[in-house]
Amino acid sequence: LPRNWEPPEASFWNGGNVFFGAVSTDCATNPARAVRSLFPSEAQHQIVALATRPPEELDRPVPAWSITELTAEVHKQEIVDSISRSTVWRLLDQAEIKPHKWSYWLNSPDPEFEEKMLHIVDLYLHPPENAVLLCLDEKTAIQALERKYADLPMEPGKPCRREHSYIRHGTKDLLGAFEVSSGTVYGQLHDGHSSPYWEMFLKDLVARYPKDQKIHLIQDNFSTHSTPGLCRLITELCEVPLPKLKTQKERRQWLTTEDKRIVFHYLPTHASWLNQIEIWFSALSKRFLKRSSFHSLQELKEKIMQFIQYYNMEFAHPYAWTYTGKPLAVGTLVKNL
Repeated sequence: LPRNWEPPEASFWNGGNVFFGAVSTDCATNPARAVRSLFPSEAQHQIVALATRPPEELDRPVPAWSITELTAEVHKQEIVDSISRSTVWRLLDQAEIKPHKWSYWLNSPDPEFEEKMLHIVDLYLHPPENAVLLCLDEKTAIQALERKYADLPMEPGKPCRREHSYIRHGTKDLLGAFEVSSGTVYGQLHDGHSSPYWEMFLKDLVARYPKDQKIHLIQDNFSTHSTPGLCRLITELCEVPLPKLKTQKERRQWLTTEDKRIVFHYLPTHASWLNQIEIWFSALSKRFLKRSSFHSLQELKEKIMQFIQYYNMEFAHPYAWTYTGKPLAVGTLVKNL
């Protein structure tokens, strides 16, 4: 306010005067806008770009940035005159950059990755007509763990508590098939997942469907999925002659031909995320295996088969596959502070 400003007087209806001590509508103010220290877009982008660079490139002996170190580096490079840790954090948050987090990434060396991936996606989005589509895989080394002491039940304000000590009773391998159209699961438990076990599993799986039903099988590139014994089994089940197949490449090419009742579809290497049964294996682990205690291998086998039957009766449903093969994009853009 101007130094010579004095509060005005206002008249009441009765002719008296009153002093406005708090607010005055007659006070003249400076119309000029207050100066704000906004960070220009170029500086914001420089800070975000700096956060994506490894700290080792800037002579900092740490594998990942902390907000304090990143703020110090911004000052060191004089990107802006001054900036606080909270402002740097907001910039990274708006760009969805999280230096404190990391996840595993598996590179696929498959030169035909794109073609194979799009083929599997097309099978999910446009299943073959008058045929059944199944996703197959193994969940190996399922441990029969027995907790030494019983769990303490949950109480108000306390979760269920579990003793960390356990007794090992061995392992079993689960060979499973997920029916894409219905979400039902078929599984067998064996002492391993070698070729004889896989052939036994596949023979029993095919027997569950009518002989005139065409079957499409999605599976990974594990060696037991293209053995000479498997090819002989397919000739028996499809009642077709067995050609001369000397190499694994020739066997896989023959298994994927459409002129048989049973058709194989192989995933790209290192692309198990395309196999829908992996989603169900995750549900098996979270909903059943992690919270269970088994006194023997036989009990493990019986309870897993009971869970599969229970799941098929109560929860089986087809997964809503939405991935179309197109690149995914992050939607949030960097905004001005």
